[in-house]
Amino acid sequence: MTIQVDPAQLDGYAVQLERNSGHFITPLRSYCAAHCTRTDGMTGLLAPAKPMVSLAHEATSALFTSGERNLFQVASNLRAAAATYRAGDVVAAERIWLTKPRRPAPEGYRGRDHVGHPGDFRDPFTPQPAAPVERHEFTRYIAEVRQQIGEIDDLLVRYARFSLAEQVFPWIAGDWDTLRENAEAYAALAGMDGVQAISVNIAYGMDSLSASWDSPAATQFAFQIRERWLPALETLQHFLQVHEEAFEHLAQQAEIMFHTLVLLLEVLKFWVIEKVLRLTRIIGSVLGGGRVWDEVMELITGVLKVWHQIKMLFEVLRLMIDGAFQAVQAAGALATAIEETWLAPENRLDPVRVGVVTAA
Repeated sequence: MTIQVDPAQLDGYAVQLERNSGHFITPLRSYCAAHCTRTDGMTGLLAPAKPMVSLAHEATSALFTSGERNLFQVASNLRAAAATYRAGDVVAAERIWLTKPRRPAPEGYRGRDHVGHPGDFRDPFTPQPAAPVERHEFTRYIAEVRQQIGEIDDLLVRYARFSLAEQVFPWIAGDWDTLRENAEAYAALAGMDGVQAISVNIAYGMDSLSASWDSPAATQFAFQIRERWLPALETLQHFLQVHEEAFEHLAQQAEIMFHTLVLLLEVLKFWVIEKVLRLTRIIGSVLGGGRVWDEVMELITGVLKVWHQIKMLFEVLRLMIDGAFQAVQAAGALATAIEETWLAPENRLDPVRVGVVTAA
């Protein structure tokens, strides 16, 4: 078949691909290192969530590193093809792209080209995710819980020599604001200021190139961009959204648990006050001496029942943490699919048989 090619246009798209490969590192990987790794404040009940933070960040960072390396390889191969076309060795230039990847273009494949901007290799978007908004809701709720328990404990220690605070205080920590900020960071990476920008940019550049290159190699190249790279970036977006949803859901559950705990402690406080008033009246009664011990035991038993309910709340949150961790682990399958989809063929694969080609 006759080959139509403008090597300068291949060079132009190669520059755009190189530029976008760099976006995987700066700003995306750098942003994730700064905003997806926070575990400060993850104490008490949320301490088990720390490994989830590390796992999500490591997997994301590895994908960004892989994306940069493989997209840069595509750009390098495209530059090599342009130079070889320019040197007049059309067969060698075609051979660079006529290598059979894991899924070559099917026979008769034609790219869905939009040729409204030929030769325009500018980026419509520049990735620039905004930093998460700092939140301080957690501090207010923790202070409220501690105040409720402190008021209850003053009465319990005085009348029953029992401390609820000793049981609860070690666990009522864990900053869900940090979880929410991590979630917001992954949302930013998944959005138009993140990987979506790279996707739009390379699709735009492919449209700009399509009018300047028509050959069997051009068909294979278009297939790699449109049917491998763009779907891989879409899967990467979903991968990041899985992390966003896992962190946000866990933050919501932690907040709900603390709201429930506050209500439970309010009910307990009024019940303890009522029991203490009754106990005070009995102590002041001449005939009530024998009933004091019964009232004290009833007070302690009632508080222990509430403590059991509080522990059940804590256990539910622990199960939620386990579920979120499993969701992040399961996202590893998406990471593998992404790697397999955009892996650059380099020179390791077999040539596609396309017959004899001649230059125009």
